[in-house]
Amino acid sequence: MLPNPIRIKGFTRGNRHEMIDHAVNTISRCTGWVTNHSMYANKVIVINFEIEARGVRELILSLNQNGLILFEESRSIIDQFPEEVLLENGEEELKGSLNITFVNEEPDQRHHVPPIPG
Repeated sequence: MLPNPIRIKGFTRGNRHEMIDHAVNTISRCTGWVTNHSMYANKVIVINFEIEARGVRELILSLNQNGLILFEESRSIIDQFPEEVLLENGEEELKGSLNITFVNEEPDQRHHVPPIPG
């Protein structure tokens, strides 16, 4: 049985714009597509995606590069995708999320919130 959803977590000290590009391009290259994202100031982004089961192993191996460090629990997801399961269910679409924490010295970004009429 394939895990659904897939939850991948990691952190980086790298440039957040480059890391977001790296993550989105890696998801696309590994038979996946981004469905949504949420940015929490300049410290955390959560990218929701869907991906074919056959691309999950490559996704995790490719994400764990370029300064993005995945936690052990995220790297261990690879073990849940043995080759025989992928042969039977390789095209099955799975939902997932990628949570990236940015370790930086930048001050929090502030967003103007308009007043609510009434």
